[in-house]
Amino acid sequence: MARNFIIAGIAALGLMSCGGAKEPAVVENVVAYTKVADVGGLMVNAVEITVSNPKSLRGLKAEDFDITNNVADGFVDAATGAALEPYADDGIVVSRDKNTLRIEAKPFNANGMRGRDWKSVPWELVCKADSNLNVTMADVKEKRVEVLDDCIKGSFTYAGITREYILHLPKDAEGNVINNAPLLVWQIGGGEYNRDLMTAVMANRCVVSLPEAGVPCATLMFAIANPNYSYSASLDPERIKLVDRNNALQMAFIDTLIKEGKVDGSKLFCAGASSGGGCTMRFMMQFPDRFKAAIPCCAMDPIVPIHMVKEKYDGQFTDDLVKAFQGKVYKWNGLDMVLEDMDTKAFCNLPMFFVHAESDRTCKVISSHAYFNARKHLGAQNDKIEIYDDAYMQKYGIPTMISHFSWVPLLNDYSEGKAMDWLVKQM
Repeated sequence: MARNFIIAGIAALGLMSCGGAKEPAVVENVVAYTKVADVGGLMVNAVEITVSNPKSLRGLKAEDFDITNNVADGFVDAATGAALEPYADDGIVVSRDKNTLRIEAKPFNANGMRGRDWKSVPWELVCKADSNLNVTMADVKEKRVEVLDDCIKGSFTYAGITREYILHLPKDAEGNVINNAPLLVWQIGGGEYNRDLMTAVMANRCVVSLPEAGVPCATLMFAIANPNYSYSASLDPERIKLVDRNNALQMAFIDTLIKEGKVDGSKLFCAGASSGGGCTMRFMMQFPDRFKAAIPCCAMDPIVPIHMVKEKYDGQFTDDLVKAFQGKVYKWNGLDMVLEDMDTKAFCNLPMFFVHAESDRTCKVISSHAYFNARKHLGAQNDKIEIYDDAYMQKYGIPTMISHFSWVPLLNDYSEGKAMDWLVKQM
């Protein structure tokens, strides 16, 4: 009888050590490891759960976990165009370091799955062996963001205004900053105006795209406090004056980076989307001799009215731009922003790569055609243009109804002949 009792006790202990009945976990901390998503917000790569009783983690394996409402980036399924569904295979990998359990998985939207009326349905990490290890985003106490956590954040004052910025400086294999690096400065879109710095920088992959692609290039973005300058803002001198003032501030900050040896002044690049595409055009009109190349993406119209305007005759917008590109821009003279003649020759010598989605309903594709054609008329010989069709946009989870999001494929596709490949080859 005593022998049977001992054997039963040993068997029970064996079950406990192999992931059977055991003490429940006491969670102390939950950390989410994330990266910037294509369409705004974050994607979760991994979750780390730290407990006070490490024995509670013994024997746990991938099969003990499941993630609900975990969907890929984008708005629709890239293959079918249908609504996104949770992963059939979560790709979970479990590892343990003392009292910390790490659960890696296919990157999934930190906001969960979009349900009815586009409302988010939160994701949940479910542990079938111990419900104390169930985790949602609400349980996360620390959030790590790839690239952005390693960026420099600050503010800069010039031309009578102060703006916040975020700056990524590339590093070598030993973690040392690479001096005299190329620089890409990104112009934010109207949806990010008057937003806090981190909201603005997480609206798309503008700062993280090149670093995540392994390109040793500095990236810079300023949080612009303008109201959205709206369609046909070119008719409002004060709004355009403010756009040019923001650009003057950015140029002055870039000059400080050059003086400090952080950035190579001969390898400056600019890009932006939507309102930021329009700001990119004005930036290049102000300082065409300072930049090596630019990518205006789905650009709006802070130069001549284009959107929400009916073309009076074929080529009107092109003709209007030809005249504007030989006109004036605002520059800071030390006291105020004043109109000065732009350097049309330098502007046309500066290579540009225009990208736009053909079904864009927010910023008509005619704007990119007009920009391209006007510059060609004035002698530009090194420009390129690519118009994304609906099928290409869907590859990145973007349906036709929101095809304005052409910055998503722009910042993801480094294949031969694409805009980012074109940019990198000039660095």
